[in-house]
Amino acid sequence: MRTSSDLRHCRVYVSILGDEETRSAGLEGLRSAQGFLQRRVAQAVRMKYTPEITFAYDDSVDRGMRINELLREAGEGE
Repeated sequence: MRTSSDLRHCRVYVSILGDEETRSAGLEGLRSAQGFLQRRVAQAVRMKYTPEITFAYDDSVDRGMRINELLREAGEGE
C-alpha cells in the first residue's frame, strides 16, 4: 500500500492467484467495491479527508513462483 504525502490517495497492491481471467475478475470486483471500502475506512478512521482508494495488481508472487520454477529446473539438470 502506498499513500500520497497529503493522504488523499491510497494505492493498494494485491496479488491474485490464477489465470489472467481470474486476476481481471478479482481486480474488477475490488474496483467495484471501492466506494463501499472507502466508506468503511472513513467510518474506522477520523481524518479530515478519506483517501481515495485505488487497486493495482502486484506481480511479485508470480515472479517468485517463476524463480522457484527456474531453480527447480536448474537443480534437475545437475
